[in-house]
Amino acid sequence: MDAPVMGMGFLGFGDPQQLINLLRTRSRNVRWVSCALADADALWIKGSSAQMIRDGLVRIPSDEPSQRATVLNLKEVDRPIAFTTPLHPKAMFQPALTFDPSNAESVAAVLNVFEQELRQPTIELRLAHELARRRHDIRSPVMHLILHGVLVGVVVLSGRIGLAPTLVPSDFEEIEWSGRPSSADEISPQFVKTDLASVMWRYSGRTQDDLLPKRYKQGPIYFRRMPLVPQRLVRDIHLMLMSELRTMPQTYAQLRASTGMTDVQASQSLAALYFAGSITTDSRKALAVHQGSQEHRDSDLNTSIIGEELPSAAAVPARPGRRARVDGPSTVPTPLEPGRR
Repeated sequence: MDAPVMGMGFLGFGDPQQLINLLRTRSRNVRWVSCALADADALWIKGSSAQMIRDGLVRIPSDEPSQRATVLNLKEVDRPIAFTTPLHPKAMFQPALTFDPSNAESVAAVLNVFEQELRQPTIELRLAHELARRRHDIRSPVMHLILHGVLVGVVVLSGRIGLAPTLVPSDFEEIEWSGRPSSADEISPQFVKTDLASVMWRYSGRTQDDLLPKRYKQGPIYFRRMPLVPQRLVRDIHLMLMSELRTMPQTYAQLRASTGMTDVQASQSLAALYFAGSITTDSRKALAVHQGSQEHRDSDLNTSIIGEELPSAAAVPARPGRRARVDGPSTVPTPLEPGRR
């Protein structure tokens, strides 16, 4: 499969094209692409412009006169960052990680550090790719991931995931998938835990494959609830779609017309909302949410990869905040559906 896609954001560079070209030479373990700051998995910052203004706060002016400077709280940064050298002569701080963009070895070294820090998200993207590829064939409520006879992962298709901390992305080329009954849903306390909704949400915005079930392009789409994923994953494009659907059910074509989204934007964003249990094509399930029902009802999809609905979640703010942790098991409606194409 293609290497998982990771997004790099740039701060302080008027034209980061040279840096973007450097990213394109890197495709062995991770395929790096330029992206908006809010979506970035990591940041490169122009060191010659960055200055400490007070404890932990660094000001990075833009090379574009019309754009305002960015103030970054180093204590609150929730993703890998590195500053280019040379640093500002009055920087007043020493970054933990720097690199020389004119030196290939320096660039490779900083990307190695980033990729190690982002190992778990990378593994989850590889897992999501496999789930998406197998979504029409999975029949069991629990899948065990076996590597050379050893259990290295458990995917409970009602929403929980546990992965061995020793996994590396390339392991997925050799992992065997074994269907198990619901009684085999125990996850080792040593495993790294996450949830299926968040894993598939991240993947849906990075793949070129259309993961939105066909029926979502053929009939009315109904709003159910706010997405059950960490707040920092929700973007304006998702909020726009939810705002439209909270007003009234709409078809795929109507949503595209009312939002001005391209086919790819609409399909990817709706797929994310689908995996997070926010939308349905079943008016009965939308009606239960609008009436304030807290009952668990059958999903709008066949029970397979994800099981039951959850009660309504709290509102998600428009701007992404700090990385949220998902504590405890989480379930969402069946987003991966055998037999339905």
